[in-house]
Parts: sequence; C-alpha cells; structure tokens
Amino acid sequence: MKRGFLFGLGSCLCLGVLFGSMQFSNDVTTAAILVAISVPSSILVIRAAFLAPPDRSRVHAVIGWLVGFLIIGAVLLCIFGIVVIFSNLS
Repeated sequence: MKRGFLFGLGSCLCLGVLFGSMQFSNDVTTAAILVAISVPSSILVIRAAFLAPPDRSRVHAVIGWLVGFLIIGAVLLCIFGIVVIFSNLS
C-alpha cells in the first residue's frame, strides 16, 4: 500500500506542476511558488515509489493510490476549515 500511496501522491504533485505552469499567465508569483515546491517534491516522491516494494494486492495498490492522490486536498480542506472556524469566533 506504501507504493500505491506514493504513486498517488506523486500524481497529485505532478498535477500541481501542470496547474502551476498554467497559472503563469495569470499570477506569476503564486505559480512560481507552486512550481518551485511541486517539482522537487514530486520527483522525490516518485523516486521513493519506485524504490518501495511492490504491493501484494492490486486492490491495496489502487486504494493506496486513491488515498495518496486525495491526501493533499483533504489536508487543505482541514486547514481552510480551521481558519474559517477560528475567524468566526472573534
């Protein structure tokens, strides 16, 4: 499941690179930060995925990929939710 998770995370980061390169025409600063973070981290994650042992089950690999792909969105959703909750308390 580790290998599938890492490949899913790498796929999500590669999409971040594509999204950042599309944003260069709109907002150069945000796009540069997004690309500068996503490119090295996606390379490291995909290299680690290739070095990880293969999964025993295809179902575990697919579930791991899905969890790895969605984990960044879930973390961002939690962060924005916490910000909204604490901004409404005061």
